[in-house]
Amino acid sequence: MQPVLTAGHLGKRYGQVEALLNASIDLVPGTIHGLVGENGAGKSTLVRLLAGIEPHDTGTVTPDEDVRKSLCAVVPQYPRMAPSLPLLQNLIIGAEPRVHPYRGLRLFINYSAARRRMEQLSRQFDIELDLGKPAGSLNGTELRLAAVLSALGRDSTILILDEPTVGLAITDQERVLSAVRALRDRGLAILYISHDLAEVSRLADRITVLIQGRTTQTFDTAPDARALAALLFDHRRQDERKRNDGRRERPQVECGRVGAGANDRFRQNSRTTLNDSRDRTAENQPAEPAIAFEDVSLYDRYSGRTMGPLSFTVAPGKISAVTGVREAGLDLLEHYLSGDGELASGSIRVAGHRIPAVLSPGALREQGITFLPSDRFEQAATLEGTVEENATVTDRRRIHPRGIRNPGEAKQLTTRLLERFDIRTHRHVPLGSLSGGMIQKLILARELDSNPGVCIVAEPTAGLDMQSQQILLESLRQIAAEGSAVIILSSSIDAVTTLAQEVVVLHDGVVQGVFPVDETDRIARAFAGLNVSGE
Repeated sequence: MQPVLTAGHLGKRYGQVEALLNASIDLVPGTIHGLVGENGAGKSTLVRLLAGIEPHDTGTVTPDEDVRKSLCAVVPQYPRMAPSLPLLQNLIIGAEPRVHPYRGLRLFINYSAARRRMEQLSRQFDIELDLGKPAGSLNGTELRLAAVLSALGRDSTILILDEPTVGLAITDQERVLSAVRALRDRGLAILYISHDLAEVSRLADRITVLIQGRTTQTFDTAPDARALAALLFDHRRQDERKRNDGRRERPQVECGRVGAGANDRFRQNSRTTLNDSRDRTAENQPAEPAIAFEDVSLYDRYSGRTMGPLSFTVAPGKISAVTGVREAGLDLLEHYLSGDGELASGSIRVAGHRIPAVLSPGALREQGITFLPSDRFEQAATLEGTVEENATVTDRRRIHPRGIRNPGEAKQLTTRLLERFDIRTHRHVPLGSLSGGMIQKLILARELDSNPGVCIVAEPTAGLDMQSQQILLESLRQIAAEGSAVIILSSSIDAVTTLAQEVVVLHDGVVQGVFPVDETDRIARAFAGLNVSGE
């Protein structure tokens, strides 16, 4: 079958940064085409060029830009909708059907026709959604499916999906993947972008590998995940050797700085080192927890849901995780830490001091707590700002002493963060011009660099490639070794068992148990709400 879109030798430059050098791909109707590559490989730039959002500098794309804009629909990693409007109104924004014109004017939206159209598409592709439900009440899975439904409503024949299953529980992932397969069977050309190599290998019919802005290989039959990983890691090892050779004569770059204020009490009480991230001896355990959740119950005023009681402690120098499906209580815990939820009962103590029942980002930082939400694009970044502005936004005292910006300090801090997480970009480019993975890496680098007393990270590996996940793991171990308590909130069992030393499992809003990380069978059973004894 002939491709519906063909791109050859595409190049794109943003100032001094070459985002794409030589990228080629073609999309065929009725085919899922996987696109894999590390964060910063150029995947997001390629998508913008294919969809006609931006012009290419070199190379060729057919059909032309205006036609591609009508053919292509892009479903981003984190779809955005107006939370107070019903889902139906969000789905038809920009493509509203109108009633018959009055004196040549088409002023009124035909909601009946819009509902019939969306209900027809829902049945056709087995995407069950309540069209009258406010968009703000949708969970992550429903948001992704709604974005797909909106794209179908525009009669798009090319669907570009960016990390559509990231951060979702296994059952929800399968719901999204089933919809993607149904779309393929209906003849759509689908470009599927994901860092989950096993998922891409199972799902895709063809796969293109993008490395540093170049298409290195396209497989007409999807290889297994090991072959893809070997291809990406071989490149990474060669690249690391070249960079290390060039840095042998350079002085070491300091990765963090000593914390102050609320963080000092953690540094004074604990200077233990994580010789092994899984093992800690009893004599190294401090007497006082860094953070303690004491019979914590939470209430969500929007949905009326509650969770708890939740009780556990985390010692300085330790990495703990809280896991379960997001609707089991992870989402409510994250909402509370973001300042959106309410503490119904119980208390949270940091180094023995009770923190306020009503939280805000500023209140958390005053307590020596760093919190990274799962939706880092919306809640932890300003995409219109530059890389440097985002890198320095939380360090006001150092960057703006006496209210006057210190450009030298801003440059030094930004450069250190970019080097720490291997973020290859210029500090003055808009943050929104980077790929989603690169944005996440900058936010993680910024927050971890503060050496917090308590570091809470929601869905830490979402949207990160394998190399970036390894950098994250090493960074979490480093700040734990310096005395921080680390808490991971994740719906991925693989993520928590890789990163943490102990795991708290939630089911239906209550704690099923606290397990050593090597008891994966019991963790999985508790995750599913089954008898953890295994009987």
